[in-house]
Amino acid sequence: MKNKVFTLLLLTLPLFCSSQILWDDFEQTRIGYYEFVHGGMTTRFENPDLASTVNSSPLCAQYVRNPGELWDVLVIVANGPINDVSDYVNGSKKMTVDVFSPLAGIPVQITLEDSSLAGATNYPTGRHSIYLGTTTLTNEWETIELTFDSKPDPTMSDVGLTSVILLFNGGTNTNDTYYFDNLFGPEFNNQCDGLILDPSVNFADWDCNWNLGICPSASPCTSFDYVSGWLNQSYNPDHSTINTSKYSGEYTRNPDPNGEDVLIAYFTNGVWNVNSNLSYFNFKIYGPPRPIYMSFQDASSNEVYAYNSAITTNNQWEQFSVDLSSVASQSITRFVLFLDQTVVNWDMYYLDDFNLSSTPLFVQDINDSEIINVYPQPAKDYLNIDLKLNNNDVKRLDLYDIQGKVLSTLIHQNSDHVSLDVSMLDSGIYFVKVQSRNDLFTRKIQIIR
Repeated sequence: MKNKVFTLLLLTLPLFCSSQILWDDFEQTRIGYYEFVHGGMTTRFENPDLASTVNSSPLCAQYVRNPGELWDVLVIVANGPINDVSDYVNGSKKMTVDVFSPLAGIPVQITLEDSSLAGATNYPTGRHSIYLGTTTLTNEWETIELTFDSKPDPTMSDVGLTSVILLFNGGTNTNDTYYFDNLFGPEFNNQCDGLILDPSVNFADWDCNWNLGICPSASPCTSFDYVSGWLNQSYNPDHSTINTSKYSGEYTRNPDPNGEDVLIAYFTNGVWNVNSNLSYFNFKIYGPPRPIYMSFQDASSNEVYAYNSAITTNNQWEQFSVDLSSVASQSITRFVLFLDQTVVNWDMYYLDDFNLSSTPLFVQDINDSEIINVYPQPAKDYLNIDLKLNNNDVKRLDLYDIQGKVLSTLIHQNSDHVSLDVSMLDSGIYFVKVQSRNDLFTRKIQIIR
C-alpha cells in the first residue's frame, strides 16, 4: 500500500505543483524579453549562495526595487503568443520562481496580461489573472509557487496573452535587493522551438542561443566572464538591413575614468580550437562610429590574436569577420572586446550573431598583404593603398580618426591604387575604409611626425 501511495504522489505532483516551461535561468535559457523594469536589474549576476540546495547555479538575476514606485514591476514579454492559460487559473498548472529575499513574508506576484492592451493608467484593462506567493526565508534560496488569486479583467481570453508581470513587495516604497532565478511560466509558441544550434559554432544571437559566458555585474561571475558596462537583451533597433532578428544584445559603456571599459566572454562549450574549416569569427555591431579592438586569448589570458577595426556608419548594423586562419590549431578560451577604449562616454551599442564560418561574411578587416596593402607604416606625408584583386577597383576611401570622425573622403574610380596626403595630420592612430567594387575593407594606420 505504501508503494502504491508513493507512486500516486509521483504521478500527481507534476500535474499540480510544477510549472510547464523554463522562461529564464540566466545562463543557457532565455525565451522572454525584459521589456520594462521599474527598478535596477542586472541579468546574469553571481549567485549569492552557491552552496544552496535549492539553487546552486552560477548565475541569477539581481533586482533592486525602485523606492519611488509603489507598484515596481518587471515586464517580461514572451517570444510568441502564450497558449491557453486556463489550467493556471484552475490550479492544475503552476508558475514558480526561485527567490533569494532579504526578509521572510515578502509577497511575490505574477500578473498575466496582454501588454498591447494594458497601459500604465487603465487598470484593470488587459490584465488577465493575478497569482500570489510569499517568501518564507531570509537570505536563502527557496522556490515560490504562485497560486491563482483573481481575474482583474474578466473580458480577457485565456489564449493569446503576451506578458508575465513580476512584482516583489508591491504597494510599498522599499528599495530592497532581491535575487531570482529559474522562472517557469506558461507555454507559448516559441520562435526557437525545433531550432537546433551547435554551441561550438553559434555562440550568441540573443534570440535562441546563449553560448557565450558574459556576466554584467559589479564583480565578475568568474575570472573569464565580465563586462564593466551594462549588457542586456533588447529589441533589435533596426530590422531593415543585414540583421532581421527580433532581439540583440544592448551594451552601454561604463564611463570609466581610465577608459578601460571591456567585455570579456568565454565559450561555454569549452576551449575553441581554431581550424581551417571554421576559421572566421563573425559578429555584428550597431552603434556610433568608433574603433574596435578584440583580443583573442588562451586559458592563461595570453593573447593569441589581436583584431583592429572600426564601426564606420552611425547607427547601422555592420558585419565583421575576423580571419583567424593564421592561428589555426591554437586554443582560444575567451575574447576581450574593447569599444572606443580611449574615450570616457556612455555610448550605447547593439551586438548580435556571434558565430563561426568557413568564409568571411560581408565586411572584414583584412590584414593579409596579398589582398590589401597599406604603406608605409608608420606613414608621415603620404599613405599608399593597393588592392590586389582582379576587377576590384577602388571606388571610395574614407579616412577617420580614433574618435570615429571622418577627416577626408576620396572618390576614386577605376583604380586599384590610391595615394593619400596625410602630411597635415598629427601623430596618432587612424583608420581607413576602402570601398571597392565588391568589398569593404578597414585598416588601422599610424601617423608619425
